[in-house]
Amino acid sequence: MGKSKQAILFIGVVLIGCCITPVVKADELTDLKAKLNALEQENKMLREKIGAMESTQGAVTAKLQQGQETAKLKKKRNGWMTAEYQFDTRGFNTINFTGGAELPYGWSLWGFTDIESADSSDGSRTDAQKFFIEIDLKKELYKGFGVVLEYNDGQGRHDSIGRLGVNYIARWDWLKKVDLNLGFKAFPIETDGHGWQGSFCWEKKFPSILDGRFSMGGFFDINFDSGPSDNETNVVSETQFRYKLTENLEALVEFRFNEYKVASQEHGLGIGMKYKF
Repeated sequence: MGKSKQAILFIGVVLIGCCITPVVKADELTDLKAKLNALEQENKMLREKIGAMESTQGAVTAKLQQGQETAKLKKKRNGWMTAEYQFDTRGFNTINFTGGAELPYGWSLWGFTDIESADSSDGSRTDAQKFFIEIDLKKELYKGFGVVLEYNDGQGRHDSIGRLGVNYIARWDWLKKVDLNLGFKAFPIETDGHGWQGSFCWEKKFPSILDGRFSMGGFFDINFDSGPSDNETNVVSETQFRYKLTENLEALVEFRFNEYKVASQEHGLGIGMKYKF
């Protein structure tokens, strides 16, 4: 009888084990499926993150390459040019082309051409009547100091003149702090055999005004022993107020003073536009 009980007990344990095992395996399978699903979700998130990073990296690389190409292009094209068209309160219009370029061996070229229309009282303001050209060939020798050769010409005969002198580009620390540039020229030698000229130019930016779109600039030339009788002192000066409309386009208001003109025409105000190529 004892052996029969043991046998029955053994069979019962086996039957219970057989019933429990499928339940345990089913629970494990559910856990494995849940873990697999979690891994798949994580894998999807990682792929999306990698894709986003690759897209960002691609955009950065493209922008970098574009910047490098632009820098190369600017280095290759070391020249610049601007064009201005203005209405003058004295009854005429003006067109100005100004430009410059770096040359080999430390030389540089700068110059401008002014074209003036006929006076409105004599004819159409759109007809070109007068012109003036100035070209400077410069080379810096020592800390902003350099030598400069200048050629001037205008309409009519005997209006051309050559000059030899020195120039100085100021690089004082306080100028950088106030966003101001200054340049000076002096020409003690002229091809007409007499007279001389002194000149300075300036450029001022205002980063904190109107989002940095406002700027000013100008020049002041004083000519000794000049004019029709070669014994006059004449001043030519311009002060320009600019407002940047786009990256390359500016609106201008310019105060003009020219003692080579008749007294009634010495002062004038120009209003127009400037485009940078």
